Amino acid sequence: MRRYLKVFAWLVVYSIQLSFQSCTTTTEDNSLIIHNVTLIDAKNGQQKAMSIRIEENKITEVTASTNIKITSGATVIDGTGKYLIPGLWDAHIHLTYNNNLTPVMFNLFLKYGITSVRDTGGELDLVLPLKEIADKSPKNTPRVKISGPLLDGIPTVYDGANPRVPKLGVGLKSVEDAKRQIDELAESGVDFLKVYEMLSPEVFNAILKHADSLGLPVTGHVPLSIDAITASKSGMRSMEHLRNLEMAFTKDWDSLLKVRQKMLLDGVSKSGGKLRANIHAAQRAYALENSDEAQKKLVLDQLDENEVWQVPTLNIMTVASLRFFGTDEWKATFDELPDSVSIGWKERLERYLKSPINEEMATYGEWMLQMIKTLKEANVPIMAGTDTPIFFLTPGYSLHEELALLVKGGLTPLEALDAATLQPAKYFKMENELGTIEKGMLADLVLLNANPIENIRNTTNIKAVIKDGKLHNQKALDSISNRLKSL
Repeated sequence: MRRYLKVFAWLVVYSIQLSFQSCTTTTEDNSLIIHNVTLIDAKNGQQKAMSIRIEENKITEVTASTNIKITSGATVIDGTGKYLIPGLWDAHIHLTYNNNLTPVMFNLFLKYGITSVRDTGGELDLVLPLKEIADKSPKNTPRVKISGPLLDGIPTVYDGANPRVPKLGVGLKSVEDAKRQIDELAESGVDFLKVYEMLSPEVFNAILKHADSLGLPVTGHVPLSIDAITASKSGMRSMEHLRNLEMAFTKDWDSLLKVRQKMLLDGVSKSGGKLRANIHAAQRAYALENSDEAQKKLVLDQLDENEVWQVPTLNIMTVASLRFFGTDEWKATFDELPDSVSIGWKERLERYLKSPINEEMATYGEWMLQMIKTLKEANVPIMAGTDTPIFFLTPGYSLHEELALLVKGGLTPLEALDAATLQPAKYFKMENELGTIEKGMLADLVLLNANPIENIRNTTNIKAVIKDGKLHNQKALDSISNRLKSL
């Protein structure tokens, strides 16, 4: 099995290499100037009539347009009426969730201005080769940060038993198991770790301590066996989907915790996925109806104090009620996917759109949207992530819907951009390299035809993408679209 996974992974990498040979433009010049453009980033806001110079892979000059010296031989892009933003991150993806999509995901991310991604769960044999090819080809692929498999308990949720869902997790029975697994992942070169919901308190605490000793940040779901405040104090750097926060907001959170712990003990021989679903079904609706403002404040204050990023993934959490993927524009993105995916997605989508809305999930999605303003007011940092390619979430395109949903939930457009640019950079302690448009920063940028501050959906109106200093102009981006449609 392992041999098959490795062969498959390298075939995927090879196909990505081939696909990029014809999708981008090159330039002999060392200097690229974007002249008379409006710069927009979360730190400096909106700066009009500016010019920037890029040499090799870095921004070497940022100045008023009247001050820029147009050097002989430089490639000059007229930015009049255009808007330049930092390259976008999708901070929650799964590159290997769908084998048929993996070979085209890098192309799609680049086309839609996503220059960095955070893979939040996949078998190491599959995701590691993708990270390696991204590291070797930084001008043609998004930056890839990986966690490797989900570090889960017993029973394990994503254990590979369900043929419709890939194996994403590894079950850890003991502290010794956890340390061995983390050492292996660290030696392989993962960028962070992801903890999952079925972990015991003992193993969870061991993971956080060992990860800290190795300098690896930890993200994940708050395990069902502990509460959110404990998870926050333990050193989790980010939490995905706001998962299980609602249970921590009730006045009787401790009683709910004891019930969950007993259900976990009693269900140790059951399916991890079913046991998790049963616990959520038993407590989620109650928790949403019985939220206590004082207790909520205690939790949020801890998240703020410990700077624990939240990655709401509103795409996947509101899909049951909003069904935004039913629009003609969203369906059109399916045409850029391999036939093996797009045909199945179109058929399943039509059936899904005819089904009744799940009212419980709709309530949960509405709570998620309301939480955005709550997090903002509590100064809890937010990162933008989608969970692509799960549930009709087209890679690349879905990040722009996530930005729109963050604005719908209460962020300003500039704050939404912050969540997809500077905040992920800060998470990885790369804010001196990425996330703003300043001298000395890496040149990962997106040139837009319209102002995203006026309308966040203007982030889809892309004129060019610059990755690691290399210009991918409109012709190159169109080439990506045309090639993907022919697959």
